[in-house]
Amino acid sequence: MPRSALRVRPATVEDVPALLAFGDELRDGLLPENGRPRGTPAGARAALEQRYVEAIDDPARHLVVVVNDAEEALGMALMTIAPANALLNTSAVHLTHAVVADRHKRRGAGKALVTAAAAYAEAHGLEQIVVSVAPGSRDANRFFARLGFAPLAVRRVAPVAVVRRRLAAQVESRPTDHVVRRPRGRLGSRPALSLGRADTEV
Repeated sequence: MPRSALRVRPATVEDVPALLAFGDELRDGLLPENGRPRGTPAGARAALEQRYVEAIDDPARHLVVVVNDAEEALGMALMTIAPANALLNTSAVHLTHAVVADRHKRRGAGKALVTAAAAYAEAHGLEQIVVSVAPGSRDANRFFARLGFAPLAVRRVAPVAVVRRRLAAQVESRPTDHVVRRPRGRLGSRPALSLGRADTEV
């Protein structure tokens, strides 16, 4: 059976229900099953809906959906322009929140989104595309690797409270600083001091 013709267009308010469903799939792919919330409270759902509406109306953000010839939304992606690196002035198109519904995968929707990102970059005179991929998503990482995307950096995230606890635990578990005197060398050099591990670790 031939594939349906796919096209990528800007998202509209009418697409919000589909965007919310894509967002659920994206979240489920990022969170382990035992860490996923059971359902989304009505208040949180309304806030998410408002965020999508704001993204649709924001000229600095380009939220798109990929649709088939029946105008059925298959996936979404968000494109923004920002420095490729925090310390460099070179701008790039950042492709984030890219997701294709599980039931529509392997039909070319992902390639259509990347093609749209390339066209968006060219339209703005930019030479690079930066894509955010969950490290645990093998399929997504392989997909982007096949299209020429190479790893740039690994970004890790943690709650501040967790970081504080871990830092405190490491300080408490470090051995007491000590000085070890080495024997004199043949030339009668002064004893060298060897610092304990606590002084050498970052």
